[in-house]
Amino acid sequence: MRPLFAALVLSAGVTLWAGGAVARAPAEFDLADFGKIIIQPRQSAGSTGLVFEQAIGDYQNEPIITYGENSPIVRLGKPIGRLDMLFEGDKTGFCTAFIVDDQHIVTNHHCIPGMGGDPSGAVSGVLAAQFVAGFIKPGNSQGVDRFTVSPQIVETSRELDYTVLRVFGNPSTKYGKLELAAADPEDSEFLWIIGHPQGQSQHISREGCAAAIPAISAEGKLMHSCDTLGGNSGSPVIRLSDKRVIGLHHAGDSRTGFNMAIPMTRILAQSRVLRDASGEQPAARPVAQQQASRAVGQAPGPVAVAPATGDSCLALWTEAKIIGCAGYETYVAECGDHTFASMAQRVIQRECSVPSRAPVESDMRALTVKAGGGGDYSSVQAAIAAAQPGMRIEVYPGTYTEGLDVTKPVEIVGIGNRADIVIKAAEDNAVRWTAESGRVANMTLIQDGGTYFGFHIAAGSVIVEDNDITSKGLAVMAVRANEGATIRRNVIHDGAQGGIFLFEEGKALIEDNALFGHSLGAIEVKEGADPIVRGNTMRDGGGSGLFVNLGGKGRYEGNTIFNNALANIEVKAANDPLITGNIVRNSQQGGIMVSDGATARIENNTVYANTFSGLEITTGANPTVRNNEFRDGAQSAIYIHSGGKGVIENNDIHHNAFYGISVKGDSAPIVRANRIHGNSYEAIRVREGGGGTYEDNDLSANAAGAFRIEEGAGSVIRRGNKE
Repeated sequence: MRPLFAALVLSAGVTLWAGGAVARAPAEFDLADFGKIIIQPRQSAGSTGLVFEQAIGDYQNEPIITYGENSPIVRLGKPIGRLDMLFEGDKTGFCTAFIVDDQHIVTNHHCIPGMGGDPSGAVSGVLAAQFVAGFIKPGNSQGVDRFTVSPQIVETSRELDYTVLRVFGNPSTKYGKLELAAADPEDSEFLWIIGHPQGQSQHISREGCAAAIPAISAEGKLMHSCDTLGGNSGSPVIRLSDKRVIGLHHAGDSRTGFNMAIPMTRILAQSRVLRDASGEQPAARPVAQQQASRAVGQAPGPVAVAPATGDSCLALWTEAKIIGCAGYETYVAECGDHTFASMAQRVIQRECSVPSRAPVESDMRALTVKAGGGGDYSSVQAAIAAAQPGMRIEVYPGTYTEGLDVTKPVEIVGIGNRADIVIKAAEDNAVRWTAESGRVANMTLIQDGGTYFGFHIAAGSVIVEDNDITSKGLAVMAVRANEGATIRRNVIHDGAQGGIFLFEEGKALIEDNALFGHSLGAIEVKEGADPIVRGNTMRDGGGSGLFVNLGGKGRYEGNTIFNNALANIEVKAANDPLITGNIVRNSQQGGIMVSDGATARIENNTVYANTFSGLEITTGANPTVRNNEFRDGAQSAIYIHSGGKGVIENNDIHHNAFYGISVKGDSAPIVRANRIHGNSYEAIRVREGGGGTYEDNDLSANAAGAFRIEEGAGSVIRRGNKE
């Protein structure tokens, strides 16, 4: 029987009954839509098609480009983008989000944890997420940028229905940020809502868009008459008078005939991140006094971030060293004449760029390939042989049982649903690439047996994007002795061996891919290979998620790595890779393992809920481990043995089932300035010849005390610790 109370319809398609907290499953999109810019609207109810959250009179929510690319309205909307999410269980969702500072975006709580099934917000259920900026033209992806979003929640509130997420790449340098208002709107005040209804291009609700009377309901909601659709969840409600965000749109209420937002004053009162971003505290005066003060004439706040100068540049430099590439790029962009700018440029050149050339421009028409006839060719390889450099080859649905050998710069693009455009090769590589440049996109590539790769990049440079790739032979992809490659937004899965294998100094930018189901590692790097790997998901493999092997280098940033049979990340005899900002969780063995004399920089990662240690350092490995969180492990957080070394500093190590740090076997780390608390035994255990230096750590609040130094331990230096 239907409950006898009204429904609150959330913008992403979730329904919450006003008399309780029962949630209906969210509106979902096809898995294939994740990573695309242009999607087909599919959210519907019954036989009537699209359902408005609440349309007040005639529906008024129009494409923002209607006002012209250089209009003030379009400029105001630049910091607002679409949040694309790929959930566990192969479901895809779209909401709206907006930029508030150089690292953070804001959306609704029900877009992330609500869809992931975890009301606490600690785990989002999101495998991958991206912030899509600049999507203002319907059906046109030109000029659109994608930024990787960490699926780990920075800050959230179910009651206030807001979530703060970390975004990589600092989109604020190009798109600016929105200013947040620390005062509530007046009754009937004119408003705008800008967002991405149904995941489509940016729209604005402007006509008839105003606060209700009263603007703030007895329940503390901002009531408004602005028309919205599913996908508008997380849209900013913008006050017309000063262009500041006065609310976070989130629902419609059939009882009142109005849509609802959470007032920004309520969110600011709870959110440290947003208070820091706005630079002001929420007003404590009564609403009427706030309104009177504004009526006297407060100056409108700017939409874009002002360039940094002086002390701000020094602060940016400090932050850049923590954040990495995105931080250095921001610092150089805003502080090009500052003291450390030349140093930052060198870091960017060394660690943050991989050469990858786009196809040669050509005015020639495309060649078409149709398996059943009717195109220029029925064979893709025949089209490649006939193509001039720079040509585009359009491949239509069909199964093409041939391996492709590409030696000239061409663009090979599937036209239609990639699941229906299949390149399938046994006893051959599905694709072997040696051309100086080019692109392969929107196809299904299957290596069907034999000692070959699914996609073998053996020279040159290529962009590989939006494909589904698998292999029954060797690794799904191999990158070796090449000039550069970009591998992004692909589904790389079920390799009979590994996912992506980089060796012989292979180079690639690997971003926003889903890698899963491989017999060995999702990504293996060795022999001087030096990739940038960011924003990927590496899960459910028979080996490690990431394996940086003998002589491997690279930068590994913002990835989510979980549920692999071996350590989620293994670093063995590697050459100082940087592992930063990753989520490393739920391994069937350890979180991160560093061995065989490897050096590595392990910084700003969150490592939790692994079956063995969160971090194991062994056999002479000597990493630098800074600013990480190691928590909720089934054994000790950090286990150092068999001659392991390392500098362990400024980490938060808590609530592990054994010790915070366990050291034995002639190991001698330097452990300083860590906070080690809430662990089931002592904070630090040293035994069986283990030693080390332990200084300036906070070791209070562990169940069995600070230190356990056993008979037979080696030289242990302790100073300045809080015990």
